[in-house]
Amino acid sequence: MSVNSDATSMSLLGRAVEEDEQAWNQLVHLYGPLVQRWCRQAGLSDDDTADVFQETFQAVARKLGTFKPRRDVASFRCWLKTIVRTKTIDHHRKANRQATGAGGTDAQLRISEIADPFSEESEEQAASEDAFIVQRAMDLIEKEFDPRNWSAFEQVAMKGRSATDVAKELGVEPQTIRQANYRIRRRLRLVLEDLVE
Repeated sequence: MSVNSDATSMSLLGRAVEEDEQAWNQLVHLYGPLVQRWCRQAGLSDDDTADVFQETFQAVARKLGTFKPRRDVASFRCWLKTIVRTKTIDHHRKANRQATGAGGTDAQLRISEIADPFSEESEEQAASEDAFIVQRAMDLIEKEFDPRNWSAFEQVAMKGRSATDVAKELGVEPQTIRQANYRIRRRLRLVLEDLVE
């Protein structure tokens, strides 16, 4: 197993606040696709999505030091979604100032009929987004571990098999499987600390 102890001694957000380039890359890896999804749900074109994406992560870089996680919700995802919403609204305002548009009551009625893609999310949507982030985190750390250890982790943690059964199949002691499972879970917690419930 090759995990850099310096890279795991602080939470991902803590390292990002300290301007650790690897932490920023990991943060963008975890949340970038979700930011793009939110932009597409807001009806942005690919070019506009790229602009809002960049503006969002610039805002995150400026404000991350002031972010205070709350344990009662997936607060980082919610905080990030609020930034994306603000940047999307700002983008639409800029576009409306530049375009020559038709105004009046008819235009206002058409605008009011458009659903807000950032309105209250359902528990199902929140759970789906959190599961997406956990899967992205697993993809991120998988290469840090021996493939046999990772396979054992998937069997025990994801498929609910016993460490004893998995150990028997692999020809190792059950304690070896438990230790590998513990190390991977600990690493995953460090990546996700302050990010999800």
